[in-house]
Amino acid sequence: MKLQNVLIAGLALVLALVEPALAQTVDLSPVQNVLQGIVDALVGPLGLVVGTLALMGVFLAWLFGYIDWSRAIMVLVAIVGVASAPVIAATIFA
Repeated sequence: MKLQNVLIAGLALVLALVEPALAQTVDLSPVQNVLQGIVDALVGPLGLVVGTLALMGVFLAWLFGYIDWSRAIMVLVAIVGVASAPVIAATIFA
């Protein structure tokens, strides 16, 4: 009986001291802005230029026999994946 009273008093004390988690008050907008800047760079004009140069380099390397056709296709698929990642993520989380 005495142990029950102590447990009930302890539970009441814990419930009285409950506060919101600190994670609820953290402002992550600076981190989000940096990450959004990276995404914008990869899918914007800079990403288009880098993808174009990568494709030109891969196809020239394939033409001169430095890489095989399957590796060239893998690079093409990777570029398409990077360029379409925001659309795929928006579709999943929408």
